Amino acid sequence: MIDGAKLLEAIYSIADEKKIEKEIVFEGIREGFQKAYEKFFDPEAIVRVDIDEQSGQIRVFKELTVVQKIEDEWLELGLNDAKEKYGDDVTVGDTVYEPVPFNENFSKLAVMQVGQIIKQKIREGEKNKIYEEFLGREHDMVGGIVKYVTDTNYLIDVEGSIIPIWNKKMIPGEEFFEGDRISFYIEEVSKENKHSQIQASRIHPDFLARLMETQVPEIAEGIVEIKSVSREPGKRSKIAVYSHEEGIDPIGSCVGTAGARIKEISKELNGEKIDIVLWNEDQSTFIMNSLAPVKVISIEFDEENNECFVVVPNEQLSLAIGKRGMAARLVANLVNTKINILSLEGAEEKEREILWNGNITKEELETPEFLNNILKRKQKSASENFAKKNKNSFNEESTFVSETSIDEIQNYSSAFEEIAKDSEDDTVDFEEFETYYEN
Repeated sequence: MIDGAKLLEAIYSIADEKKIEKEIVFEGIREGFQKAYEKFFDPEAIVRVDIDEQSGQIRVFKELTVVQKIEDEWLELGLNDAKEKYGDDVTVGDTVYEPVPFNENFSKLAVMQVGQIIKQKIREGEKNKIYEEFLGREHDMVGGIVKYVTDTNYLIDVEGSIIPIWNKKMIPGEEFFEGDRISFYIEEVSKENKHSQIQASRIHPDFLARLMETQVPEIAEGIVEIKSVSREPGKRSKIAVYSHEEGIDPIGSCVGTAGARIKEISKELNGEKIDIVLWNEDQSTFIMNSLAPVKVISIEFDEENNECFVVVPNEQLSLAIGKRGMAARLVANLVNTKINILSLEGAEEKEREILWNGNITKEELETPEFLNNILKRKQKSASENFAKKNKNSFNEESTFVSETSIDEIQNYSSAFEEIAKDSEDDTVDFEEFETYYEN
């Protein structure tokens, strides 16, 4: 015999712990007893299960059709027996419900079936709850606490719901532990996905955009708009911004005083370096802004194929392309255009027309000031890269030249070319951006 009081206690405990409606649990019990009867007695039987929600008492009835002559005793009841049990008003064709006595074997089978059904109902209830709760938060950033760490994912507790973030959706190199607070972006909310209803990510470009909203009030208020985002998660990213109010500097707003805002975002992204780019509706200007501090000699569009050819100074080709092409990929994704980058020398070898329609003239290209600026950057990159590899033996004085002639600059350029390549995809200094946009 099933203890009704204990049953009710279990029902309310399950409903409270799993945060699902108790009616879902009651429905699971009814379905479990129905299936147990079908397995134990007759698979074609029609069964009704009543549960007293006050006492927890369960009663099972089988549905019988009143007939003159019985052909199936599991589904039918003779007229005389029906009148005897249910009164003289019963006639042929009526439906009556006969109580099913519980024996030990049936009770055990029923309990097993109920357990399986309730687990299934709980899963379905949790799925519906998660779907309804997070559907309105799709494409938004949420935060939670790391509950468990497995070999393949992090399980995050978000207001009582467990959301997995798969390792491939985490920023390379970052690590969290149980109890740590973590934020992530909800890419998609699905009702039926058997692996994970919530597609959570820390590498999605819009995760960076949402972080910017939390750190930059001008973005949250709609004064500054993020036009596009391009990321190489954990390494570097570019964000194109635009101000809707004259007098509000979108780049300065994002960077913050002494870089405070952008540094906080970079910290959240495991040190990912972030370049802020000024968006422009003119695609040529936008591309040139995105390539800064690289100067553009010539830019030519193939609108039909959404492709452009950019010619840059010979000395800045490696900077424009970046280590393993990362800088070029970031720009291409930011402007949503395929970009082919050529050095001036390479373009001339391929006999491409040099339009000189970029942001540097032929005269400026040949000035000592331009070459000196390039050399200084190469020297700075080289010294920083050398310092990282040789912290104990680094001599800062040996890698910088204060005043130099044009001939010396050209000689030094080739000497520093190779060592600088390893670090030319570093984030451009904010001062360099300010100088670029002033020009």
